Amino acid sequence: MTTKRTTRGGEQRATEPTRDLPGRDRPRGAARKAAALAGLAALLAGAALAACGAAPPRLHPVFPAGPAAEKPRGKILLVLSAAREQTLGDGSKRATGTFLGELYEPYLALTGAGHEVVFATEGGAAPAIDPESLDEKYWEDEAQRAEARGFVERAPQLRAPLSLKQARAAADAFDGIVVPGGQGVMVDLLDNADLHALLAHFAVKDQPVGLICHAPAVLTRMRQPNPLSRRTVTSVSSFEERYIETFVMGAEAQVRDIGEQLEDHGYEHEAAFPGNAHALRDCNLVTSQNPFSTGRFSALYLEALADYRRGARCATGGRP
Repeated sequence: MTTKRTTRGGEQRATEPTRDLPGRDRPRGAARKAAALAGLAALLAGAALAACGAAPPRLHPVFPAGPAAEKPRGKILLVLSAAREQTLGDGSKRATGTFLGELYEPYLALTGAGHEVVFATEGGAAPAIDPESLDEKYWEDEAQRAEARGFVERAPQLRAPLSLKQARAAADAFDGIVVPGGQGVMVDLLDNADLHALLAHFAVKDQPVGLICHAPAVLTRMRQPNPLSRRTVTSVSSFEERYIETFVMGAEAQVRDIGEQLEDHGYEHEAAFPGNAHALRDCNLVTSQNPFSTGRFSALYLEALADYRRGARCATGGRP
């Protein structure tokens, strides 16, 4: 399957993901991932997966009838987890945090397209990086992984991010928000009232809201209805959750079955086959399924940003 990758300069180019190549041409990390997924498939034969593209977007961008001045490129808020430990369903604990690639790839895409990125965490603490996200199977090559690790180790803006309360107070200074995934989201962001308020603030102004992998779970904890209610979304699939629990965590997560929870709260949830790149845009809401979807997510998010700057609002059709 051909996907889009966003380069450091913001250029989108079609690439053929090497993880989908057969046999000997597959990188070692991707081969290990495929073997593990195959084992899990046997374990979970019969698990239901929603068909990719099954549900249409609920809302569409609608542009002004007459010429409108394009808004200048503005700041984008990236909200990261600062949780360094997660308690599992059996009471055991594991190191956690933000998934590095889900932070770094959108950051590169946004800054490459001329947007300033501002980071925020709960309490203004330095963000945590999930150790699992450093594994080579999540990266196209070693150079990219080393570059991302160097960024989080040296970037001054990550050592002193805004607190979520500060970000909430300054919400009008931003054009959009992105929340990368990782199990850390389930610890310090899932029920965070400041994050809920920020998401509603951007949504009601038709500004882009991006939620990656585990981050769409936050939608299930927001007051219903809200400006994002009943949208078409994707997130980590139940199959992938069980893969993580079986091969990475060694126990069940306390919060799981995110797709089912989204459906229970009125969202239209869909997922692609595990490990495939899959992201969805429902007007100003962009969601993605897994760490392999960040290229597609970034392309859709930049598209939503461009529409917002051209004066688009979200509606079922017609003119403003």
